[in-house]
Amino acid sequence: MLPRAPFVGIVLFYIAGILLSSLFPAFLHSQIIFFGIICACFLVSMLCYAKSFKSAFGVTFAMFSVAIGGFSKTMFEQRNDTNIAALNSKTYTAYEAEITTLPEKRAKTVRFEAIIKRIRINKQWLPVSVKALINVSDDATSIPKPGEWVIVSGTLEQPMEAKNPMQFDYRAFLRNKGIVWTDYLSNNSFTILPGEQTFVFQRWSTNISEWSAQVLRENIPDDDAYGLVKAMLLGRRDDLQADLVTDYTASGAVHILSVSGMHVAIIFLVISHLLGWIKRWHYGKWLYLVAVIALLCFYALVTGLPASVQRATLMCIVFVVAEVFARKQNAMNTLAFSAFLILLFDPAALYDVGFQLSYLAMSGIFLLYEPINNFFTPNNRIIKFVWQISALSFAAQLATFPLSLFYFHQFPSYFWLINPFVIAFTNVLLPAALLLLLVSLVKIFWLQWLVNQIVLLSAYLTNVAVSVPKSLPGYLIENLNLDKVEVVILYAVLLLIWLTYEKRSFQFLKAACLVVFMFACYGVSKSLQIRLSNDVVTHSIPNHLAMSFKQNDVLYVVSDKALREDANAYNFCIRNYAISQEVQQTVFVTAK
Repeated sequence: MLPRAPFVGIVLFYIAGILLSSLFPAFLHSQIIFFGIICACFLVSMLCYAKSFKSAFGVTFAMFSVAIGGFSKTMFEQRNDTNIAALNSKTYTAYEAEITTLPEKRAKTVRFEAIIKRIRINKQWLPVSVKALINVSDDATSIPKPGEWVIVSGTLEQPMEAKNPMQFDYRAFLRNKGIVWTDYLSNNSFTILPGEQTFVFQRWSTNISEWSAQVLRENIPDDDAYGLVKAMLLGRRDDLQADLVTDYTASGAVHILSVSGMHVAIIFLVISHLLGWIKRWHYGKWLYLVAVIALLCFYALVTGLPASVQRATLMCIVFVVAEVFARKQNAMNTLAFSAFLILLFDPAALYDVGFQLSYLAMSGIFLLYEPINNFFTPNNRIIKFVWQISALSFAAQLATFPLSLFYFHQFPSYFWLINPFVIAFTNVLLPAALLLLLVSLVKIFWLQWLVNQIVLLSAYLTNVAVSVPKSLPGYLIENLNLDKVEVVILYAVLLLIWLTYEKRSFQFLKAACLVVFMFACYGVSKSLQIRLSNDVVTHSIPNHLAMSFKQNDVLYVVSDKALREDANAYNFCIRNYAISQEVQQTVFVTAK
């Protein structure tokens, strides 16, 4: 596979450099020394290539790729440290910030990303440039909008640190987004100033996204349908009802509620299918290329340009360029090239769950769809269509389920039953919703009404489909515990099974069986070790006191009475620890 897809190897070594960057010795933190090592690896690899030393070239170029990955991640972390030092070393009383993103509604706050432009020290304003996450109380008299500036009395804080075993590390999560400061603004702690965003595309995007939300609200009266379309098309889930989110989680289709590579891929596939005839014209390939890229960019602007959509749009643009100009293309090579471009500019994107799942899903489709689809070849067109969608869904699910179990600790039992319908309906819903925005501009009311009916029907059918699993027994298997070793072993099994099909060799299948046996042995030994250990942990929970004692598969939590009723505090600080210890029952022990 690697000779036909060289970028797969390059991006894998580049990723290895990102992951290993924290292990590099301190002297490599010097940009000059690190850059010198990179240049030396490149020159040696080029010399080996010129002398036709293939093995030496492969080794030295792999070292060059690892070094580039390590260098990009090291520089990213140094920028974060610089941003922390920029405010830690100063005593300031106020700051001025520019709101850069659309509002994200939370339970009791509205959240924005912002750039801190100035800080006030001894009645003087000093310039800085630091990224921050601002939470504004939802009962504030006025809520800032993207492009506006706020002057805040007070100081910023670093994100909350994970102080409990297995707790979600919110500080690391934000740091990987380049955000090292946060603040909470109450009603009277800030003043809004009119402003204009520095980046023109971001200003256009926020305005277009707000206009899109308004158009959808005017055309879609049903709240559930509007919440679904807004989440899928704009990436904003603030109008989704909680029970609807539960339905999507139980059906294994919750991923469609967050704009990702899949959404952009659907838009891309529909656009390329509808406009494919243009390529037959004189200079048709150029017109096709411009039209597809323009429509993809319009969709990216509609979403508000979140990082996930920027990555997915770049991925699809790489694909369409490869389609137009390459005589023969390897899909995995193109996919790896797009990943390399993204990680080159944003190495921390590797740690984004959406990035990981998107690229794994696409890899699963490219590598596993054909073997799964070849299991069954029906003659009936309808059955064939249903089977192809099912195979597509199963390939994506198979490639992502080890990582999904690792992050979310649950598995939807009936994904294979529901996802084919969801995929079919969303393949209509997404392009139709985007078309609704376009036809609303031309004011052809009968066409707008027709497209609107298609959107309403496909949204209704999608919501009905995902509501089915909750009425079935065992629809969601919860509290599943996989560690990183088990995830790696499962992906090794998948790779060996794919190599069995690709190489037509049963040696790989035998190796897969051996790895499955190793997985079983490791899992059993880990479970026995966990079951026989009895741990005592003191938990650090804001506004609560708690200590836990584990005995076999029961976790006893000694706490104040308020923690028993505070589900959010338990889920955030204790639940992941309980899952990692394979706890089957949690018992609260509270003082009378």
